[in-house]
Amino acid sequence: MVNLAWRGPARRSQSGFTLFEALLAILLLGTCLIPASYALRDALHGPADNAAAARNLDCVTNLMETVLASPYSMLYGLATSDGASAYPIPNETGCPARQVKIQLYGNAVTKVIGPGGTSPYLLYVSVSLADPADGNPYTLSTLVAR
Repeated sequence: MVNLAWRGPARRSQSGFTLFEALLAILLLGTCLIPASYALRDALHGPADNAAAARNLDCVTNLMETVLASPYSMLYGLATSDGASAYPIPNETGCPARQVKIQLYGNAVTKVIGPGGTSPYLLYVSVSLADPADGNPYTLSTLVAR
């Protein structure tokens, strides 16, 4: 016959959590929810910043395309040894101030390649935002050959 008096180790009730489990769950939720709330806040404020950055990049890109569409003789006439150019910058609505630098690139006599040269065959063209307080100046640079 089976002895029914001894039933083995006492079984724990499966109907709830222990205090340790509840505290651990609260700690983990708090650890995950705080960074998630910061990420959500930043995501809500981010689109305005991204729109301004995209607009600034578009303005610099459009000006660079305009400069590169100019005849080489005009660019060569505006080139200087220090990069300070008198290129006429069109006034576009919604665009911040931009600057164009056109330099002679390379030295025809010594065959040295680099900005500030005297060679009439290669120009260094750079377009960027004029105000460094705007954050990223979005500098675009290229070499233009005759």
